[in-house]
Amino acid sequence: MIELLRDRDFALLWAGQSVSQLGTAVTYLAFPLVAVVTLGASAFQVSLVAAASTAAWLVVGLPAGAWVDRAPGRLLLIGADLGRAALITTVPVAWALHLLTLGYLALVAFAVGVLTVIFDVGYPAFLPSVVSRERLVDGNGALVASESAATIAGPGLGGLLVQLAGAPLALLVDGVSFLVSAAGLAAMRTQVAPRPQRPDRQRLGQEILVGLRHVRSHALTRTVAITSALANFVFGGYEAVLLVFLARQVGLSPALIGGMLALSSIGGLLGAVVAAPLSRWAGDARVLTGAGVAMAGSGLIIPLTGKGANLLWYVVGAFVLTLGAAVFNVCARAAIQVATPEAVLGRVSATVRLLGRVTMPSGALVAGAVAGIFTPRTALVALMVLLAIVPAWLFVSPLGRVLNSSRIDSGDCGPDSEQTAATSGRPHGEAAK
Repeated sequence: MIELLRDRDFALLWAGQSVSQLGTAVTYLAFPLVAVVTLGASAFQVSLVAAASTAAWLVVGLPAGAWVDRAPGRLLLIGADLGRAALITTVPVAWALHLLTLGYLALVAFAVGVLTVIFDVGYPAFLPSVVSRERLVDGNGALVASESAATIAGPGLGGLLVQLAGAPLALLVDGVSFLVSAAGLAAMRTQVAPRPQRPDRQRLGQEILVGLRHVRSHALTRTVAITSALANFVFGGYEAVLLVFLARQVGLSPALIGGMLALSSIGGLLGAVVAAPLSRWAGDARVLTGAGVAMAGSGLIIPLTGKGANLLWYVVGAFVLTLGAAVFNVCARAAIQVATPEAVLGRVSATVRLLGRVTMPSGALVAGAVAGIFTPRTALVALMVLLAIVPAWLFVSPLGRVLNSSRIDSGDCGPDSEQTAATSGRPHGEAAK
């Protein structure tokens, strides 16, 4: 990983993303606290704001994949960063003018979510232009490590900023971080191969179908997509009620919540660092399955969190939960990037991410409703019981029957996928050695 950071373009990408993720980690704490503390929102209202952010995937998830495959990837990423910087800055401005409402907060969450969809689909498709395919696990590991490191420092910084300046003003950090990310992307020298010409712009729907058929026909992408859908229903609910649980039911201050989030997030950093060596030692398919077991087991102890020594239940449980999630994300992203033709990678990434993200709003709404009817702790218990489905599914899926994902049979891809594979110059089932 250290050797990879000596590459100028990857270092710029990694540095920009590290700063951007730090700002996002601040927003992760500050944005719901704007609703809870500044606007006095209920648990269900907070879940509505959380759902608005993830609901953007329902609107632009699939078109974003086709846009990424059509447009110059770096320009698309820069535009997404600049747009997010402008949008997030309007929240403290509206607050200062006494115009901030829950409706406006949800609207900004949705708009930022749309641009985040474009960025999140675009950068995995852009990464193979910067990093050789043999180093994709390391490249993804470095990026996920920076995300995890940001979640260690970000919540603590966010909690401090919220306590000193208020939740709305804390969001300005995220706005500046998006500008730093855009500057890093603009300074890169990577030359991306021209996109294939598509003279008929009415074929957007047909291009989207290619990505859908590819995911459906390939056992690897199909398995990852189903796993993500199951897990993200739980994580959508978890994110929606966690801060309400810690702030109201457990009774913790914003600064202490930020510190606890930072401690538990060390697991994500460790997971991102060990993912590549674990994958080489045990096989990425085995590692993916093991990560599911770790997430399910650790999640069950989080609802035991209370004051005093009982805070350790959250720290330990969330530590292992984030570790397992980071390992799974690194290995799954790299496996899909290696096995998918470049000409269709944006659409495949968008399809997999959409199928994973589409369940998050419903998870947030269901968890918010359960928390409102019963308690946030009850909602967390129900969510973590559901998470146990993930390792069970992985064991019976094709990933549970092989050592490495490269051994999974691609299946019949159909004429559309075969054509895109031939265009890319390598077989659709090729995997890393």
